[in-house]
Order: sequence, then C-alpha cells, then structure tokens
Amino acid sequence: MSIRAYRVISHILEDPSFNLYQNRELVNFIETESEAGFYSYLNSYGSGEVDVPVNVLEKAVKTAKQLELDKATVKQLQQDIAFAKSNDEESVTYSCF
Repeated sequence: MSIRAYRVISHILEDPSFNLYQNRELVNFIETESEAGFYSYLNSYGSGEVDVPVNVLEKAVKTAKQLELDKATVKQLQQDIAFAKSNDEESVTYSCF
C-alpha cells in the first residue's frame, strides 16, 4: 500500500470574509460554538486554514448585532453559507493569513 500526495489548488477570494482582529466577537463565537474551535487551527503567527461548520456561521449571522458585525461582513458570511450549501458542504474553509 502506498500513500500519495496531491497538490491542492486553492482559490483565495479578493475580499476577506472577516478580520480576525476587527471581528474578535465573531472569532470567539466560532471558538466556543465549533467542536474543533478556531484557534487550534492556527499556527503561532495566527495563520492557517480553519474549517467552520455552516450551522455555526448561520448562528453567527442570526446574532450579528450581538457580535457587532457590520452589514458587509454579514453579507459575506451569507454568501459563504450559500456557496457551501450549493456544493453540499457542511463547513466553510477559511485561509487566514
């Protein structure tokens, strides 16, 4: 048996979905609502790929006011949710850098 490695092609969108520093309430919400958390995916520089369940993003959108999310962030999260659902995905992968 052999294990093969495949190159992954990622497409990073031009505009970020959210900012880890400006949207701390959102990041803390994801950290507490997700089984795997948020920060555990990041390296010591705060970079990495984070898988966020769609249901957690939906909850975040519903509590946008309490999380102090602006309209642009809410709109982007809604687009992320719609994209995931249209591809039968249960989570959204965010590349943080």
